[in-house]
Amino acid sequence: MRINRAVAAIALLYGALALLLPQSAVEVLGVPLVVAGAYFGGMRGGLLTALWTIFVTTVSFFVLHDVQTGYFAVSVVAYAAVGVGLGSAVERIVTQRRRLQDMVDHMQAMQRQLRVSQKRYRLLFEASNDAVYLHGLDAHGEPTRFVAVNDAACRLLGYTREELLGLTPRAVDAPATPGQLRRVMERLMYEDRIVYETARKTSDGQQVPVEISSSLTDVDGQLMVLSISRDIAGRKRTERRLELLSLHDELTGLKNRRGFYVLLPEQEKRARRSGARVIMLYGDIDGFKAINDSLGHKRGDDVLKAVAEALVVAFRETDLIARLGGDEFCVVAESPSEPTLLVQRLDEAVAAAGEDLGLAVTLSYGTVVTDWRGLEDPDELLTRADMLMYEAKRARQAQSREEPPEELATGA
Repeated sequence: MRINRAVAAIALLYGALALLLPQSAVEVLGVPLVVAGAYFGGMRGGLLTALWTIFVTTVSFFVLHDVQTGYFAVSVVAYAAVGVGLGSAVERIVTQRRRLQDMVDHMQAMQRQLRVSQKRYRLLFEASNDAVYLHGLDAHGEPTRFVAVNDAACRLLGYTREELLGLTPRAVDAPATPGQLRRVMERLMYEDRIVYETARKTSDGQQVPVEISSSLTDVDGQLMVLSISRDIAGRKRTERRLELLSLHDELTGLKNRRGFYVLLPEQEKRARRSGARVIMLYGDIDGFKAINDSLGHKRGDDVLKAVAEALVVAFRETDLIARLGGDEFCVVAESPSEPTLLVQRLDEAVAAAGEDLGLAVTLSYGTVVTDWRGLEDPDELLTRADMLMYEAKRARQAQSREEPPEELATGA
């Protein structure tokens, strides 16, 4: 723009001089000034000024000077052509230089942005409380060695940065199912980003449950996998506590009704593998309502806990013992020996629990012997055991009145 303004001023000055100076001076000045005016015409935005300059010069020569018309016209056209060509060439050079400068400025701005972005990424990478690491993939989709890890990854896995950079993800992988890492890498090639749970193996052999978010990224033209691993051991402990609360009776610590039905398939699988007989025992505490009414609910809770402890003593840890509700209890146990031995052991444990409380605590129950097939329909077994329990209860009541029972059923 400064060049345009300067040339425009020169061209206008020449137009004025053409009217005032003698012919000889105008001819001497004609060549550079007409070229200057035409040059400005070649520049963007100056064409009207150049044409006006040429017009003024022509009129000046015709009006004030004795000049051959043809000679002057040829001179003016020649000067103008040279000026326009020169101006166009300079304009192209200036435009290209300006574009080149714009490209340089743009590249410098991008480089500054890249440096800022890299600095921000490095800050996030290192400052993250989650383990962050970067690794490549070979031609078969197999993860290669770590190329970058942050301090959190070193703390999580118990390695120094140098040690960890010499390992691959497979060296620290401890999946719950075989082949999980391979399947994850295959999915990643199609989905670009996946989130999954697995476990990582620390330097001392411990396993840490983690939630991993992995995504594909391009690093200097090479395909890389960026993974963020979050330690979820605390969350898993909370989930286990919640699961225990949902499956266990809060008062006695035994399984509750939901826990009974959730864990019953495990008992079925165990019985199928062993081929042993299975006993289902279902019973309730005799006179429990009277204990609550006369001695209070706290004393009633003590009785419930004592009977629960007696069941735990009488049966094994692998047996399923549950409080189904109120004073109702159920046990599913393998019985390699005679069921009468289990019943006798239970009777002794309940009697001992009553003595510790200073109360006469008795339990009426019914038992059904089956194999693993019977556990496929537990409700049918419970119904049968419940009927036998009421027979036992009637027998006990008849015995307490010194009347012979109608039918003998199991009871304690």
